[in-house]
Amino acid sequence: MATQNMNQFKQSTVVGELDLQTSANPAVFTVLLSPESATTGMVPGEGVKLVDLGASDFRGINPIVDVRALDADAIFGVKVFNTKKNSNVAGEVIQIAGKGAAIWLNAGAAILRGASVDLVLATPGNVVMADGATVLGVALDKATAADQLIRVLIQ
Repeated sequence: MATQNMNQFKQSTVVGELDLQTSANPAVFTVLLSPESATTGMVPGEGVKLVDLGASDFRGINPIVDVRALDADAIFGVKVFNTKKNSNVAGEVIQIAGKGAAIWLNAGAAILRGASVDLVLATPGNVVMADGATVLGVALDKATAADQLIRVLIQ
């Protein structure tokens, strides 16, 4: 699935865009970006973790997530591209692609098709071949060098 914005002459894929959907994607969740989050602007392809707000936690609303701070943080999902508002701040409702979704991400280096990949914490939207950190998923495409878009099946 490709996106075409008003100022483009052809369709192209972008980081954080979903792919391989046949109907409504059950692997996409509507979540709340933690009101206590320190992020100044969450972007597509950035990984999130589930959080507990302690005594100020809400019950009965969307799951509450925050941007991962450490490579060891468990990945709940990845922020999905949105043509209306692409950068989000604390307290906003966002869409997250979870287990079973195929999403376009940027290769941080050469990646083999079928290789397990990790999110690059310092560069949101980038993935590299897994090196022992929390594995995001499997590369569905091959990247011969850095800065090529590939589809990743989130696991």
